[in-house]
Amino acid sequence: MWNDVGFLHGRLDHLDPQVMILKIGEEYGEAIEAHFGERGLNPRKGICHSQEDVLNELADVILTAAVAMVGVANGDVSAAKKLFEKRLRYVTERPMSPER
Repeated sequence: MWNDVGFLHGRLDHLDPQVMILKIGEEYGEAIEAHFGERGLNPRKGICHSQEDVLNELADVILTAAVAMVGVANGDVSAAKKLFEKRLRYVTERPMSPER
């Protein structure tokens, strides 16, 4: 995945990392819109999206965040990957509250 993220960053490295971070918000909004459309939560639009649409938008959020991480790491894919993996370990190893 990270080789592809590096490739995408290379195509977008002219953008300021701040713009890349703001792009995450745009993609997040599209995921929300797709979720609303899948569930029919907007009475005006009804059901207008599928589960695949939601999954595609969530994938876009993940990819956009990964590209932004590379941008914030000054184009260093390996540094972004290392930090991501460290964070993933931290999150998966921390204690969770018992389900209620």
